[in-house]
Amino acid sequence: MVTPSGLTLKFVLHGWAANSYRRSEGTAFLAQDPATARTRIEAFRELIPRILICPLLDWSWSDIANNVAGVVTDHGTRVSRGSEVSGIVQVAAVLGTREATAKIKDGDYVQIICEGNEALAKIFEPTKYLTGIKET
Repeated sequence: MVTPSGLTLKFVLHGWAANSYRRSEGTAFLAQDPATARTRIEAFRELIPRILICPLLDWSWSDIANNVAGVVTDHGTRVSRGSEVSGIVQVAAVLGTREATAKIKDGDYVQIICEGNEALAKIFEPTKYLTGIKET
């Protein structure tokens, strides 16, 4: 996966790969719980693909995970429920970053790279083109 031209790398988060050798990218949207995510996904409907940023992933998030290109979580490992959920819905996931919800903001551009047991989430500055923000 090549760094998108014109984007500035903010930081990189390391975690566990839920699905080996998967990659994904898209616009981040933050949700603290499944109910909030269901509401917020509508607001981000036009920003496809979307990357869900949440504290943890378990079965209560499965319907949301079906509608995103990838997931980055604060908690989780290769043998956690988050790994099971992302494997079944077949999305790239970076689990157990410890600080995803604190550092990633709505609209950031996220690349997920899973290689074996390890995964990276590269976070780039959002741009007007990627976030759908209209100039005023």
